[in-house]
Amino acid sequence: MSTPIRFAPIAAGLATALLLAGCGGTMDSIGTTLLSGTKTDGAELDGEAIKARPVCPLVEIRSGTETLPLYETGKQGNADFLRFQISVQRVARECDINGETMSVRVGAAGRVAAGPKGATGKVQVPVRIAAVKGDQVLYSRLNTVSVDVGAPDYSALWSAVDEAMTLPANITSGVTIYVGLDDKPEKPAPKGKKPKAG
Repeated sequence: MSTPIRFAPIAAGLATALLLAGCGGTMDSIGTTLLSGTKTDGAELDGEAIKARPVCPLVEIRSGTETLPLYETGKQGNADFLRFQISVQRVARECDINGETMSVRVGAAGRVAAGPKGATGKVQVPVRIAAVKGDQVLYSRLNTVSVDVGAPDYSALWSAVDEAMTLPANITSGVTIYVGLDDKPEKPAPKGKKPKAG
């Protein structure tokens, strides 16, 4: 039985509420080996073999999805009718390899603040987490977090951890994990055609 390999996450200042262990790492173990290893005389590096080595993907906040304003119904875009402003501020990830599969835990944290028409109450924070390689989407999931906004500051912190991502370990080089706020509902999976009777 193969022993699982754990990569240390690369992230700065993630809130402890994310519960991601070991967030102080700066380089995964395989990356360290590649940089510190020596090449025997006359041997050439196998580029394809290096590309196939598992790499814990980088995670970043997707540009344009850092904030999500929530307005009163029918008043979208009117700042005077802003109820809440949601923001995502920090992200992190950690990876485990077991055989040919990589499991990835992705964490995100941010804040909800009340606007001119805001008050106290529950706010649903929609967090999209996706893994992309080139133009291919390898994983996409919408996570919804419920946050209580209360007095006296009329703001609240939120955090979310997605533990459902698995990737084939041999294709992780060049993969980027994106985190962002997404108020669009999930598209239903396409239904297969019913077999003809007879």
